[in-house]
Amino acid sequence: MIEYTYPECTSSVVLSLRKFTERYPDYRGDEIERCIQKAIQYIFAAQRTDGSWFGSWGICFTYASMFSLKALASEGFYYSNSPRVRQACEFLLDKQKNDGGWGETFQSCETGEYVQHERSQVVQTAWALLSLLVAKYPYREPLDDAAKLIMSRQQPNGEWLQESLEGVFNKNCTIAYPNFKHIFTVWALGLYAKTYGNTLLE
Repeated sequence: MIEYTYPECTSSVVLSLRKFTERYPDYRGDEIERCIQKAIQYIFAAQRTDGSWFGSWGICFTYASMFSLKALASEGFYYSNSPRVRQACEFLLDKQKNDGGWGETFQSCETGEYVQHERSQVVQTAWALLSLLVAKYPYREPLDDAAKLIMSRQQPNGEWLQESLEGVFNKNCTIAYPNFKHIFTVWALGLYAKTYGNTLLE
């Protein structure tokens, strides 16, 4: 089946192939390396002038930025050495809400411009926190604030409640992914603790 190209899908291929080469370095190494480098070129080409990436499978710029920055980090592009990664981080930080979280509505998918949700969303906050952590953003305060926001929404039984829908298809068909609120929150807090220790999380 022929489809359009997407930053999210391309980033997933980069991450998968890089993991594969770590385990099987002698298998079709040159071909895989060429594929990865072409994919990285596409990810940079798909980056918008404001530093963001448009997401087509999740809402929206927050989602695509997480995938793209993870792929770029796997190839050694970080805040410290890549102006494009720095620009992407600044885009995300410009959208951070006063409570430390991020919230983006499905209208971003319709309009092609970032549209703030009236309330921070734990899933998008986790996406943004993961983005900044993998990019090795060097300043802790916004990351601490994001982790605190995620923890503040956790329920006494350990779960997070469903908030606004996280997924999208064809720019206007929103989709609920109930496990996202657990997968990405735990992942983000785990990577935060691995990076900075668990003092904030105790």
